[in-house]
Amino acid sequence: MRNATVAALIYEFLFDVYQKMDHDRRQGWSQSSPDKSNSPREVFDHDFMGGREWTSGVLESVGVLEALRPDSGYRGAFHPLITLDECAAADFSKFESFDNYCVAMFSFEYQFVDAVKINPSMLSPRFVDAIALQDDIFFIKEDGNVVFDKSRFEEKVMARWRSMDVRVIHPKEG
Repeated sequence: MRNATVAALIYEFLFDVYQKMDHDRRQGWSQSSPDKSNSPREVFDHDFMGGREWTSGVLESVGVLEALRPDSGYRGAFHPLITLDECAAADFSKFESFDNYCVAMFSFEYQFVDAVKINPSMLSPRFVDAIALQDDIFFIKEDGNVVFDKSRFEEKVMARWRSMDVRVIHPKEG
């Protein structure tokens, strides 16, 4: 069994956050809100898109996103706390467990996979080397396209997912 690292999946999720913020900025939809030090910061809003809700949850759990107005009940707007370069260099080893991998891969599948097709425009240039070549859920065709193996995903990730009591990212114990 070959698994991508949770760290590589975290990077993909943060890459998507910055892509969406970029898109919102180009459309004139960009928002800003003061951070804890009262400095204005650009906001990422997942717009209650299911896949982005899951990936935001992963990023918040590992300390990469900070929810705005957490006491208001609105859980859709966040400040990114690190850049992509900082994310690439960050140590996420305390989150490297099979259960966390399953939560992250479930979130990845929900956000980025359409049937068995991968939408490369939503993924970072690191995706192929950091995830597709490392994980037996993916295979690369001769033409270079990456294919998601849904049956392998079901066998590996969803089999564990169905038996998990807690479906959130959490640090390893010990």
